[in-house]
Formats: sequence, structure tokens, C-alpha cells
Amino acid sequence: MALKSQVLDNLLPLLEPRLTALHENIAVLEVNNIAQMAELAANPKVRRYLLARLSDTVALIDPGHEEALTKALLSEGHTPKMVKGIQP
Repeated sequence: MALKSQVLDNLLPLLEPRLTALHENIAVLEVNNIAQMAELAANPKVRRYLLARLSDTVALIDPGHEEALTKALLSEGHTPKMVKGIQP
């Protein structure tokens, strides 16, 4: 698993904030495992919409590019599931 993590770190760095912050209305990409994240991060059609990883299976999506990422995933044969957050 360490090799996969190292490869993933090179493709899509882990976000390591120095301070705790609360962000609202962000979009994330969640996958089942580290190998799938590495595959997506290595694909330039998908990678362009990913800013950084929050974990080995969650990546932060560039704001405003959720639909473009969905189209890119679909064109690459993936079947993304979009979930909208609950508004207070």
C-alpha cells in the first residue's frame, strides 16, 4: 500500500492545512480505494478538475467544475453518482 500512496502523492498531493477551517458548498470526488484514485489522478481528462486530496479516497474538486468533471468521468467509462448537500 505504501507504493500506491507514494504514486498517488506524486499525482495528486494530500492537502495538509496548517489551520482548521470550515468550508461550505465544496464538491468532492469520493472513490472506493486508493488504486481508483491513482487511476483517476493519472488521467489528464479527470486530473485537471482535481485540486488536492483530502484523503486516499477523497479529492477536492475545482469549484464550478463539477459538471465538467462528471462529463469527463462519463466519457472515460465511469458512472459517477452526484449527491447534493443539504442546505440549512
